[in-house]
Amino acid sequence: MIQIQNLRILYPFLVPLTSSSPIYWLYILSALLIALTIYKLGLSQQDKQINLRQYLFPKEVYLHPSAIAEYKYYFLSSLLEISVILPIILSLPNLANIICDYLTEITHLTTPFLITHPQWYHYVTLSIVVALVGDFAYYCYHYLAHRNSFFWEFHKVHHSADVLTPMTVYRSHPLDLLLSMSIGTVMLGFATGIWVYLFGNQVSYLSIYGVNWEIFLFYLTVANLRHSHIWLNYPHGVSHVLMSPAQHHIHHSVELKHYDKNFGYILSFWDWIFGTLYVPQSYEKLDFGLLDGESSLFNNPINLLVQPFKSIWQKYDQQTSKKQINSKI
Repeated sequence: MIQIQNLRILYPFLVPLTSSSPIYWLYILSALLIALTIYKLGLSQQDKQINLRQYLFPKEVYLHPSAIAEYKYYFLSSLLEISVILPIILSLPNLANIICDYLTEITHLTTPFLITHPQWYHYVTLSIVVALVGDFAYYCYHYLAHRNSFFWEFHKVHHSADVLTPMTVYRSHPLDLLLSMSIGTVMLGFATGIWVYLFGNQVSYLSIYGVNWEIFLFYLTVANLRHSHIWLNYPHGVSHVLMSPAQHHIHHSVELKHYDKNFGYILSFWDWIFGTLYVPQSYEKLDFGLLDGESSLFNNPINLLVQPFKSIWQKYDQQTSKKQINSKI
C-alpha cells in the first residue's frame, strides 16, 4: 500500500516519461522540431522580426501568470487523475461484454462472422473503427460541455487560459475530465461489444509503443502545437478532415464569431458535418481566455478547482432569490 501511494505521489514526475502522455519527451521534442521547421521555412505568418529563441519560447507566453498557474495546477490535477478519475473509470462495468451478451441473447446467435485466424486487414479495420468512434465521442463530449450551462462551468477551467502552452492540456477540471472519459468509455464499449458479437475477440488494436496508432501519430506531430503560440494552418481541403492547431486556437478565441466552433480532436469533419467548423483563411491574431475578465477568477490552482462550484452556487442562489421575490409580488 505504501509503495502504491509513493508511486501516485511520483506520478506527475513520471508523466513526461510515459508514451501515453501528450507531454512525453519524444512528443515535445517532435513539436519543437516542427516549430523550428515552420520558423526556418517561413510558413508562419506571425512576426518574423524575432529571433529563434523568442519564437520558440516567448517569455510573455511561458512566464504569463496564467501559464504559471497551470504549471502549478498540473501537479494537483495529475494526482487527482491517477488517484480518483482513473479508478472510477476502471470500475465501470465492462460494457463491451454486456453489449455482446445482450446481442447474443436477443438474436440467439453467437459471433455470426467469427474470425478464427485474423488477417492484417482485420486489425486495420478494427483500429480505424475504434479511432473514429473515439474521436466522435470526444466531439460529443466537447459539444455538450459547451452547450450545457452546468457542464460549461467545469469546462470553463480549460478555457480560462489566457495563453496556450503544452501544459494547457492538463488545465481541466476533474469533473470535466471524468465526463470526457466516461462518454468515451461508453461509446467505445458499445462499438467494441458489437465487434466482439459479430467477429469474436481474436482481433486487437494496432498500437505503437503501447499507444493506439492514431493517438501516437497525433501526439508525435501536432498535438502539442494545439496548445501553443505557434500558428500552423492546413490547406482549406485538409482542414475539413483534420483539425489543425490553428483551428484549435480559434476554438480558444474570445471573438464572438469563433464561439462554439471546432470541437473536434484529431478529425474536423465532425464539425463539418454538424455545422460547427471554422476554417481560417489566413493568420488571425487571437486573444484567449474568458470575456469580461472572468479568467482572473481562475488565477491559482485552488481557484481552478473550486471556482466552478462557486459559480454554480451563485447562480442557484440568484435563482432562488429571484423566485422568492416573484412569489411576494
